[in-house]
Amino acid sequence: MFPETIPGKIVTLKILDQKYFENYHNMFSPKIRKALGLPEVATLDQTEDFLSKKIEDLKIGATIFYCIFDNKTKQLIGSIEIREPGFVDGQLGAWINEHFWGGGRYQEALDLMLQEYFRQKKVDSINAFIESTNTRSLKAHQKYGFIFIREFSKDDKTWCELIFKTNLEK
Repeated sequence: MFPETIPGKIVTLKILDQKYFENYHNMFSPKIRKALGLPEVATLDQTEDFLSKKIEDLKIGATIFYCIFDNKTKQLIGSIEIREPGFVDGQLGAWINEHFWGGGRYQEALDLMLQEYFRQKKVDSINAFIESTNTRSLKAHQKYGFIFIREFSKDDKTWCELIFKTNLEK
């Protein structure tokens, strides 16, 4: 069972809860949505529908989904999710609002999540699919220790598959 909260020095991860829906929606900016290949605008109802499905996935163990909170401001600033192996869009999905980029927030959120995931799941690797034009995300994952596996095309976009293995040093 994954903990409700995973505290870090810079950020804290909190398991997805309905009480975070509106703050999630407000931080899921047009810039972030565009970077993730989603429509730049979404209604609160659309966000609530999406997150409600994620809560259902959490209940059946199909995903592990945490909201990322900045420890200094106490604000929800993003999310991080790990899906089952073989998921069509890769296992790892995450975002942080652009006003909170830098300062090690994503590196720590990724570390907190992966440490807990590997401890509980007893697996030794995880993959991520990142659009090749999202160089900021590619660099962040490679900085953490993800290695490039392959490039592929899907939905008229070029993607990179990266993998992180626990037997490799960060």
